[in-house]
Amino acid sequence: MGINSSTVRTDRIQINAPIDFVWEVLTDVEKYGEWNPFTSQARADFKIGSPVRLLVRMGPTKFRITETLCAFEKPRLIAWSRKFGASWFLFVVREQHLEPISDTSCSYHNVDLLSGVFSSIVSLLFGGYMRRGFSDVGVGLKLRAETLYRETKNQS
Repeated sequence: MGINSSTVRTDRIQINAPIDFVWEVLTDVEKYGEWNPFTSQARADFKIGSPVRLLVRMGPTKFRITETLCAFEKPRLIAWSRKFGASWFLFVVREQHLEPISDTSCSYHNVDLLSGVFSSIVSLLFGGYMRRGFSDVGVGLKLRAETLYRETKNQS
């Protein structure tokens, strides 16, 4: 990353469910309100270049934001981006990664790449909220996927 860039990362979190199962939970945006404390509403058709409409919580405040889907690599990566003004002003890419650990487990982590002249200021002012929110997504995803996977296994 250059001088006008910063990165907000979360730790990897292990999820005891198969990667394809977790991917289905992660991409079922209609149900985000049931488990995702950072993004309680989302709408997306998962076509590259299409809008991703989100209701996100940044600290005590919720706000609506529209981003653009820029990566969809089943079952490993989903990413969306947003320009705030011109790209040189502030450009943000949020990547959500799944990586297989075994046939029945995977890991999840988030990387937010900020670039532009205001990236350092945004990271300084909001980086803590972003990191906490993205970590909450990982914990929520873990709990949701593991619970649903256990229920599925118990029904078999």
